[in-house]
Amino acid sequence: MTDRPSSATQMKKGINFWTFPKGTPLVEAAKQARDAGFETIEPVLDEHGEITQQTDETTCRALAEAVRDQGLEISSLACGMFWSTPYTSKSADIREQAKSLTLHMLDRAAWLGTDVILVVPGIVSHFARRTLETPYADALHYAFDALRTLAPEAEDRGVVIAIENVWNQFLVSPCEMRDLIDRLNSPWVGVYFDVGNTLRYGLPEDWVRTLGQRICRVHLKDFQLDVGNVKGFCPLGEGDVDWPATMLALKETGYDGPLTFEGPGDLSDISRRMDAVTASH
Repeated sequence: MTDRPSSATQMKKGINFWTFPKGTPLVEAAKQARDAGFETIEPVLDEHGEITQQTDETTCRALAEAVRDQGLEISSLACGMFWSTPYTSKSADIREQAKSLTLHMLDRAAWLGTDVILVVPGIVSHFARRTLETPYADALHYAFDALRTLAPEAEDRGVVIAIENVWNQFLVSPCEMRDLIDRLNSPWVGVYFDVGNTLRYGLPEDWVRTLGQRICRVHLKDFQLDVGNVKGFCPLGEGDVDWPATMLALKETGYDGPLTFEGPGDLSDISRRMDAVTASH
């Protein structure tokens, strides 16, 4: 396994931009986050809004400066558009669009002053539709091909492509995700580990120890197994994540990047719950 660029932020408390009401300006979100005790924020590149594929460098740098003026760091840049534009599509045109989307993300992340982007690595089956999108073997081939092509582009910009474990029926074990990363053999492709998402496929602490230093960023979520669907995501500490075991695994594997909450909720309550679960080791 190749050494990865070191994280610019260390175990700081972060919040994802999707937590805020749609249309909230990024600088206002940063202010609210700071007031609630957060130290980092994760903006989102979307089809519409302040950060899109068309947002220019001047605008990105101005947004980043405004966020820093509020006392926050930008931990990473997220994007949900890979669900509709995946690397693993049967359509060659859509696969090329996914690569182009990644390049736009890499540029804007660099302009925002962050060194990680969040990418959904592909879809075998969408959790909401439950129909086969792409055969598993084909998805592995397409995802590897895309990431191998994009790794040098990531290096050129100094930004890591971090693939997230999501409910896509793809890379459903930590061993499989580890092996894909190792086969790519680039410090510029790593893992964005989502704690709550793993409970559908295993235990977070096992994923952490298997993936080890391949993990570049972490999303904190909790999940109730007896619900078993998207309604099972719940406030931190009210689900089935073993937080002491998960935090111990992160500590033992040397993770020192930001911990970013993703999901709805009141900022003050989220902040308090994050303090409680991250102190549980």
